[in-house]
Amino acid sequence: MRMDVATVSDAVIAELHLRLIERRSALATAEALDGGLEFQVQSILAEAISGLDGDVAPPELVSVEYGDADVLSAHGQRSAALDIDPSEPLMAAEVLFGVALPIVADAIAEASGERRDLEVARALHHAIWRRFPPGAIAYVEVLRDQLRSSDREARSRLARELHDRIAHGIAAGVQRLEAVQLRRPDEDVATAIGVLRGALMDTQDIAVDLKAQVGDMELAEAIEEYAYATGGRGTLPVHVTQVGKVRPLSDLAREELFTIVTEATRNARTHAQQATAVQARLEWSPSQLQVTVTDDGFGYDDDTRRPTSLGLRGIAERAGTIGATVEFLHAPGTAGIRLNLPFVDRGTT
Repeated sequence: MRMDVATVSDAVIAELHLRLIERRSALATAEALDGGLEFQVQSILAEAISGLDGDVAPPELVSVEYGDADVLSAHGQRSAALDIDPSEPLMAAEVLFGVALPIVADAIAEASGERRDLEVARALHHAIWRRFPPGAIAYVEVLRDQLRSSDREARSRLARELHDRIAHGIAAGVQRLEAVQLRRPDEDVATAIGVLRGALMDTQDIAVDLKAQVGDMELAEAIEEYAYATGGRGTLPVHVTQVGKVRPLSDLAREELFTIVTEATRNARTHAQQATAVQARLEWSPSQLQVTVTDDGFGYDDDTRRPTSLGLRGIAERAGTIGATVEFLHAPGTAGIRLNLPFVDRGTT
């Protein structure tokens, strides 16, 4: 079979350009297709036609290993950098298939003397699918990375503001009151100093909490490091236990679970009455991860602290973002939270 691939490619690109102009796509200007898309089209047609030329094994049903980050196309990252809507490349892929199929099928029939439309459709589908969905996945990954980075930067910036401005301002106020107290002792001033010192410690603790992140650590390791970093100064110690076979978690799940644990720990340290310690337990099973954070204090009346409070509501919202359910515990000796994160059963191999 002999056919002019360049002529076929030019015809497909010209027709695709017209169709995308009609749709007012960001991937086409009045003069030409987006350069990245044009390169993709040329590669797709060359691969599809090459696969139809000679005794070539039929394409596999699944052409992309989606769990392998290496296959994610750089075009998706490019689209994200150019702020192209992620639906645009997928729409262009669908238009490309509709445009290319009759052109390539006619060219194949003319060159070989037989209609091979089904084989052409399969070859085009395979070549298109190997490129565009991985590109879309790469685009989403870029956005997810940007969201995580923005969250980390916001937390770090807030931590700096709390430490450098708020905490320093409180500390300066305490020093001035202490100077006054030395000259003229006064019970009300002493009380104010005590209140401000408590506020200073709370502010410093919150700043430390905001800086705490999972990074490359496993969840239990990050919680243990947080417990060590925030221990002392009369705060409740945090004992971390982990049972069961640890399973990999997404970056989002690790960060959200870690933040939930730190928030629950801060709640216990702030509100638990007569408590001596906080227990953070991670229990892994084939079907779920259960995270429990409890204190051994007196507990509280369920009507006095509802999940609508800011801290508990934040915990519930974060749990919802990763598909977890959370239960708020309030009985004496077991006040805290119990969270269940189910796993998707991928079967065995």
